[in-house]
Amino acid sequence: MDILVVNPTGETIQNAGLPPSKSHLIRWLLMAAQSQETVTISGISGAAKDACSMRDALIELGVHIEIEEHTWTVHGVGKNGFSVPESTLDLHNSGTAFRLLSFACLRNGCEIQITGDATLESRIDRDFWNSLGIEVQFQSEQQNLPLRICGPFNKDKLTIDGSKTSQHLSSILLSMPARSEPLDLTIEGDIVSSRHAQLSFDIAEQCGSKNQFGNWRLLPWECRPPSQVEIPNDASHVSFWKLYEILHGTKLEIPIVAPEDSIGAEILSDLNLNNQQTIDLRLANDLITPLAAALALGGGGKIVGASHARYKETNRIEQTAEMLGAFSIQVECTNDGLLIAGRQLPSAPESIVQTYGDHRMQMTAVVLATKVGARIEGAKLHEVSFPRFLDFLQP
Repeated sequence: MDILVVNPTGETIQNAGLPPSKSHLIRWLLMAAQSQETVTISGISGAAKDACSMRDALIELGVHIEIEEHTWTVHGVGKNGFSVPESTLDLHNSGTAFRLLSFACLRNGCEIQITGDATLESRIDRDFWNSLGIEVQFQSEQQNLPLRICGPFNKDKLTIDGSKTSQHLSSILLSMPARSEPLDLTIEGDIVSSRHAQLSFDIAEQCGSKNQFGNWRLLPWECRPPSQVEIPNDASHVSFWKLYEILHGTKLEIPIVAPEDSIGAEILSDLNLNNQQTIDLRLANDLITPLAAALALGGGGKIVGASHARYKETNRIEQTAEMLGAFSIQVECTNDGLLIAGRQLPSAPESIVQTYGDHRMQMTAVVLATKVGARIEGAKLHEVSFPRFLDFLQP
């Protein structure tokens, strides 16, 4: 088993960094790839493994990408320029790359096989795939990865469920340059993580799209991205530093991310975790695990609006409770979040802390372990979103 040993530190850190936003980077890679332009993407130093998985898969699809420390330069192949890869596309842990790129691969009639690690299994929406009217094959009777798909997708009407993820909407929108006809969508349920969907519409607009969030008749457009793109920092990771501050009773210097780039995580700037409160994570369910830990150490309260957190790398409601329990932190699961008593104190786990293949679970456990120590499953899980995370934790 891959174990990370974290010993408690007597000295606290002063400065905390943030990784580039993988949500922005993955979307911009797809836009640049299906244009006929050359696009230089900056601000990618320390890019998430998820984004690297998307980049490498696009290279397998015939997109030439120049890789440097601070920039990736993408030479687009046009709307129909993807080639058939010689091997299976491995998207590792990235649900965003899996959903966006798998749909993008349906633009021709060639068979493509896509795989990833075990955490992607829970993010295979079989109802969605069955609704597309294409050939879909799984390797096993359990319909596990790898997934074989053979397009093209030709429907002019489609119904999708918006209550579990907004990424199907994003995947369809960002592949519209490859279509010649409009697509009429019907969306069932309330759209969760709508800020991420809005991000897709905003990026598409910068590339020439006239589509607007809320108008579900999606129109094709010619993809013409800007020649220079700067990726903002990932504001969701501020949540780990907020946990560190309340755990150690300190104040960190944390980079500021503009609210318009924060994709729901801007709520962190107004939180006083020492006060009892209710936090609605309808727009930011990625924050649930570190915020639950921080509320337990602080004023306590409730997390609501996070039912879609059950469909991430793991069930982040139930398994947040289990992981925090290893540190003697008790929280109660509800249908859409957690009930959390405040003023709790963590203690050193007696056994290896299970993180269920979830990078945000692992990073929360690592922060708690800087106070009490722990042996944590998944020594490199943080690299999924924040490769330099452990470096910043060194006093």
